[in-house]
Amino acid sequence: MKISKTKVLWIIVIIEFLVIAGGIFYQSFIEKQKPLVLVIDMYGELYSSAYPELYEGLYLEEMSKKELVSSTEIVKILKKCENDADIKAVILHIDMNGGDQVAQAELVEQIRLSKKPVVAVISGSALSSGYYVAAATGRIFANELSNVADIGVMMLTDYTDKNGHLRICQMSSSEYKKMYLDDCPGIDPRIYQQGTIDSYYKTRQMAMEIAAFRNLSEQHALNVADGLIFAGVGALKLGLIDEIGGIQEANEWLEKAVKTKLKIVYYGELSP
Repeated sequence: MKISKTKVLWIIVIIEFLVIAGGIFYQSFIEKQKPLVLVIDMYGELYSSAYPELYEGLYLEEMSKKELVSSTEIVKILKKCENDADIKAVILHIDMNGGDQVAQAELVEQIRLSKKPVVAVISGSALSSGYYVAAATGRIFANELSNVADIGVMMLTDYTDKNGHLRICQMSSSEYKKMYLDDCPGIDPRIYQQGTIDSYYKTRQMAMEIAAFRNLSEQHALNVADGLIFAGVGALKLGLIDEIGGIQEANEWLEKAVKTKLKIVYYGELSP
């Protein structure tokens, strides 16, 4: 029985289609089976929703105008990751200009407790609390033009000026951080002095912890804890970050760390 050339061609086409479709299905199946690296976006100013009483009054009103990152929510996500066998590592995708000290302590504690690798990728800025959080991770990647550091603590207090207006006074002992602060006209000099002293000791404590996180000398950490902001390339030379790179470079490093290929998934893409 002879088979026409047309039938032969159709058989070949069908076979090729099945091979291609099978390959696509197999690749899709393999992709779904890959362990995950979870990317958590952190854009804005850090605060702790677990302690709302700390944000009452004028400071809360000011914060409400900004994009906020809840340390409490990020901690919850990190804890869930610990119990999810499919998630092998976490990338904190950071663009933060600071935040509250309670919030940063809350988040840093959970990062340090994590049994799975947690790294940071700085896309825009990691300043003050934002950098402190990044420093607590296992490795920091940053864009070469990103803004990094601004290490130092700013103290805030409400006061009424001589015209009866409620204001926020911002105090810092960091040399360059003070350049951007209000001069606090009309505040009691004793309160201002005490705030400056408190900020000095808290800045020193932050620098010491960053030195421990980053394996830097304490003196080096203190030298850069003056409120200066460095571009990514400068931060690399100072040992404040580990590599110039982004999500892809961080994923490649994590794949070597956990010895398996990882599929990048953003937290917002996960099913509830």
